[in-house]
Amino acid sequence: MAERVFCIDLGSEYTKVGLRRDPSADGQLVNDTGIEDTDFCYPSVIVVDRSGPSPVAEFGKKAAGRKASNGIEVKSNWKQDLFTTAGPDEPTATPLETFLRSDDLTRLAGQHGISPAQLSQLRQMVTAARELLTSTGVRPVNRAAQKQDYAAALAHRFFHWLRQEVLRECTRLPSAGLNYADIPVRVTVPAFAYGADVTTNPGCRLLTTAVTNAGWRLHPTLPVVTEPYANAIGVLTEGRNATKKGKADYGKLFARGPLITAGKDHAKYGPYRAVVIDVGGYTIDLTMLTLRPDGLLATDLDRVFDVAQKSIPLGLSALDARVFAAIPPEKAAWLRGQAWQDFDGCRVSLYTEMKPVRSGTLGLIGGSGPEGDAIRECVEQFARDIAVEVQKFLPDFGERGMNELILTGGGAGVPAVRAAVLAAAAAGGRSFTKIHSPELKKEAGKLVNKLDARFARGAAAVGGTSLYFEPSLSGST
Repeated sequence: MAERVFCIDLGSEYTKVGLRRDPSADGQLVNDTGIEDTDFCYPSVIVVDRSGPSPVAEFGKKAAGRKASNGIEVKSNWKQDLFTTAGPDEPTATPLETFLRSDDLTRLAGQHGISPAQLSQLRQMVTAARELLTSTGVRPVNRAAQKQDYAAALAHRFFHWLRQEVLRECTRLPSAGLNYADIPVRVTVPAFAYGADVTTNPGCRLLTTAVTNAGWRLHPTLPVVTEPYANAIGVLTEGRNATKKGKADYGKLFARGPLITAGKDHAKYGPYRAVVIDVGGYTIDLTMLTLRPDGLLATDLDRVFDVAQKSIPLGLSALDARVFAAIPPEKAAWLRGQAWQDFDGCRVSLYTEMKPVRSGTLGLIGGSGPEGDAIRECVEQFARDIAVEVQKFLPDFGERGMNELILTGGGAGVPAVRAAVLAAAAAGGRSFTKIHSPELKKEAGKLVNKLDARFARGAAAVGGTSLYFEPSLSGST
């Protein structure tokens, strides 16, 4: 058991860091100064400034305010590159080879009087050189691997900066007898990146290597948990930690709500299920925890719940790409060129409020008319696609038992997405005793918990610090 632990939830857009300062201390978010300002969210964007004699990296809010320009490179979705894999059609094509095969080069060659035969010879020379390298044992690097290697280098720099920021924030916390620099860390990863051995997935290995190289010490027994699982535990416990006779006290960890009711009288109220749907920047994370009949008496966390979980690369960045393709190229370029924090505001206007964005000389983006209709259709189709994934994931359990539905992530704040997810979750007669979601209005006859920002955005980081995940601290009620 680790008596104290940090948990880093690396998000495609925001990174959150949870902390359990003592064995029975509640989990908290580092740099949490208030519900409304969400200071606990560290922007994951990285800026590399190459305009000077040597590259300079910038992080966090400072980077979020920079625009890409000559010599200024903005990386805002590098987590996706970290977990990327080569496509099946060209598993080893380098960017140079892709360019040499492209129609763009064929057209350019024609403009400069290069004959098709000469272009073919050039392509053959590159192929021959590639085969020669392969015969000597040198493996060519594919585009996906290049992007992954670059993302790993960025990750190392980012986690080094993050560690400095976190330790600086910890100076404001009680420190009697504590050395925050020695506290180990647990990291969350997408469910498609998780295995019994973290080395089974290259993205996991690169992530944990970057964390350790940046000075963090990994948790000794459970260094990695999946984002969906940690998110579910964070919301259901609300960060509570408690021990009883040297063990995690599940009765107090899950002290509120239907879970305890069903757990104490499974024959009458069970089964209990918690369905957690998180729509993030990179993935949609789906989790269903089904409490076993004797789960609250278990002495092994693997015997508390039956866990089903899945991460699908269908986050808000996928919606961005659809919108960029649906509007005039110059307006898409304008949106891409905005500082990351300003683009986040554009998202709120276009996706959440369905209002136009002013783009200077280009006029309005969105609003009424065909362009606004195209953006609305993108949002609605994105919501429908997520609803399909939700329905594929959930079994038909009808009205049996006590069930909770929990919606988290930035995408849950988009009304069209939230409505589609709620409808998909309730399809086929599925019924929920209680629903947790941001921006959800109370309805007569339904238990509704309006999640504050700490759990709408930071539940995985808090959940990852829970005593629930301490293997040597198995529970009892």
